[in-house]
Amino acid sequence: MKFTKIINRSLNLTILLAALLSLSACSGLAVRGSVGGQTIDSRVDSEVARYYLASYLAGKHTNAALDERIDRVYQSVNGSLPDRGELKRLSEEFSNDFAALYFADQIERAPLNRRFRSVFDKAYDYTLKALPENRVVLPAAAVGYEVMFVPAYLYKRITFTGADLAAPREALQRVGFNCHFVETDEDGTVEANAELVIAAIRARAQSGRRLILVSASKSGPEVAIALTRLGPAETHHVAAWINTVGALQGSPMADERLAPELEYIVGKVKLGGRESMMTAASRQRFNSFRIPEHVLVINYFGIPVTGSISFLARRGFFPLQKHGPNDGVLLLSDMIYPGGITLAELGSDHFLLNDHLDITSVALAITIIRWMENPDHQISPTPSS
Repeated sequence: MKFTKIINRSLNLTILLAALLSLSACSGLAVRGSVGGQTIDSRVDSEVARYYLASYLAGKHTNAALDERIDRVYQSVNGSLPDRGELKRLSEEFSNDFAALYFADQIERAPLNRRFRSVFDKAYDYTLKALPENRVVLPAAAVGYEVMFVPAYLYKRITFTGADLAAPREALQRVGFNCHFVETDEDGTVEANAELVIAAIRARAQSGRRLILVSASKSGPEVAIALTRLGPAETHHVAAWINTVGALQGSPMADERLAPELEYIVGKVKLGGRESMMTAASRQRFNSFRIPEHVLVINYFGIPVTGSISFLARRGFFPLQKHGPNDGVLLLSDMIYPGGITLAELGSDHFLLNDHLDITSVALAITIIRWMENPDHQISPTPSS
């Protein structure tokens, strides 16, 4: 009977993947353009999104009617990133891909984000060449840092999505970092797992090293609760938190049960874990977060368009569009912890399958250490300095 269940789950997974792959990846309008130095060659959902990316952002204002409409959007900017409501309004007025691309542009225009991106890009280029040849030289200050990983939802049963953070862990250990892994309840509630994270952070307090926390998706709010409850007094050793695709305000997928086939694939899951990711409870919880000011927060996630969405993210991407631009699981603005630095990867989605996660992880660690060790952020172009 157990063998039969395994076979049935494998068949269900095969059927599901086949159905996802059969969805047309060729819909939309072909376009190539850049946002804040990131170039994307893909397809978008509307002419206004195509024009915005290929022409407007490149300074080629050749459509007076569209230029005027887009100009009005920029004239309404109030100095902060557009929130969920604003992005939904833009998606209704223009299109989802326009709203997503506009959001990416606003992220890149923020001076702090732009400075961090510049340092990260240099570290990434360096790591891309050095890591495959095992010649990464870490900043001298790296000996004083260690990394703690908190895995995502169902990380023991859905390893092919990277939920167990195996690739980043292996890469950082390979270049010499001391890494730790918090074994949470893979389908437990956010609040229960937060207690496990609290204990893990406390256990490293006397290590003599500064701690970099790495969360992914559902573990984002788990880490946020932990840092909030510990407060400044018990987080003196925490240097930074990399909030990767953080489900800080929950997901409409949990509200609407947009993945009913999940239990056919992975087996029975606990109801409490899903309920703790519903948006009403999550947004109320989000308002209680108070991350200690000395902790550097890096919000890291992807911003996909119609033609760049992966087969894994397609299941949620299109149904969630009624809420505004999303990454296939979460609404884009809901992944950001306010006051943190935001690093967004244009074209990637919730599963970050378009990225070299090993390269990115090492580059991010190098960038954070150099950023922390240079308070004025006047950082030389050599990553190993």
